[in-house]
Formats: sequence, C-alpha cells, structure tokens
Amino acid sequence: MINIALVGASGKMGQAVIRESLNDETVQVTNYLVSDESKFLGTDVGEHHFSQPSGKYFSKTIDEPFDCIIDFATRENLDARLCYYEELGKPLLFCTTGLSQKQKEKLKALSNEFPIFIAPNTSVLAALMVNFLANIKKIEGSYEIRISEKHHKSKIDSPSATAISLANAANIDEKKIESLREGDHGNWHKAKIYSEFEELQIEHSTTNRSIYAQGALNIVKWFYQKPKNLYHMQTLIEDLYE
Repeated sequence: MINIALVGASGKMGQAVIRESLNDETVQVTNYLVSDESKFLGTDVGEHHFSQPSGKYFSKTIDEPFDCIIDFATRENLDARLCYYEELGKPLLFCTTGLSQKQKEKLKALSNEFPIFIAPNTSVLAALMVNFLANIKKIEGSYEIRISEKHHKSKIDSPSATAISLANAANIDEKKIESLREGDHGNWHKAKIYSEFEELQIEHSTTNRSIYAQGALNIVKWFYQKPKNLYHMQTLIEDLYE
C-alpha cells in the first residue's frame, strides 16, 4: 500500500484523487493538506467532498505516515511549500502550473535530494500528443502548426501549461497559442498541421477530472521508489511504451 500526502486536497482535483484512491487497493490518501488560510482547515474531508462524514480532516501539516506527496494546489504560497518539501525529503509528484523560472530551478535542484516528477498534465494521451508534434518538426517540408486550447472559465493559466508544452514541442512561440475560457466543465487541446494542399488535425479532450486523478496515481506507482532525479511524462512514456 502506497500512502499519499495530498496537497490541495480541498480542491476539485483533490476531490478527484481522493475518489479514485478509494477504488484502488494499492494506494490510500493519509494526509489531506490545505493552506493556513483555507476555510476548510480542520473540517471533515468527506463532508466537504461527498456530503458524508469520513473522520478525516483537512490539515496544514503532514501528521500521518506517507510515502509520496502529490501537489495539485495552486501556485499561491508555492515558495513556502517548496521549502517544506525540502525539509520532508520525500518523493514528490508536482502538478502545480504557472511556475516562475526561479521555482523551476528550485525543483530541479531539489531533485538532486529526492525524486521529483513534474506533470502539469497527468494524461498519457496528452503526453503522446506532445511527442507527436516533436516528431512532426523533424520531417522535412513546409508544414505550419497551429495550437489552440479551451478550458473552463475559472482556469487560472492562459495559455495552459499543456498548450505551452505542445507549442514548445512544435517550436512555436507560445504567444501564438489560441486560448479560450468558457463554461464550467471539459477542456481540449488541438493541433492543426497543414501545408498548401493537405491538413491534419489532432485533438485531445477530457470531460471528467478522473482521468487526471487516475494518471496521477499511476505515476506515483511508477516513480515513488525511483532514484533521486527529475522525471516528466516523457520519461514515463519512454520507459513504459517505447
């Protein structure tokens, strides 16, 4: 059994991870972390997410045994969280987006002390889409590539971290990404590859956060006992699928 400390446990992705863990006999969430300022601090996890008491409570510190940290929190108070992770020295699956260059460098430095897996998107199919665009750029020819994406209206980042990854793979200026924010559910990323006489369109879409929660738990199973290093979705794909 893998014990998980879940950071950002009161949010929508926190709820999804908790729900998926309840259906997985190999993992369990043992710590439900929220910020010092969270209105949910000290409240019952089950009542908040599933409208029934669980006897588990949101906390600002890790008090129960754990093997790995999953961070799905926003970037608020991120510097303090990174210092906390440094003190803990445990494997970290880091899914927070919108990092500064300094914070990225901090994570890279910490990966010399304990394993860190950075995954702004935990979907394998989304990662395969990034791979595909990277390979397209190796093909000789006058292909143009256009990246667009749509997320719910409360999405903080624009463009999304996934869209930026797609643009980087295709060697496109991220300022050219077309971003749309509307509705409350679902998202998609599209890549249009075209020349004067032909066109190929690829789309990755999701309608439920459970796919990202499942992806996160699968990542934890794969990486939490790996040697200290910096890991990404491409690392996992190369190891499992190539």
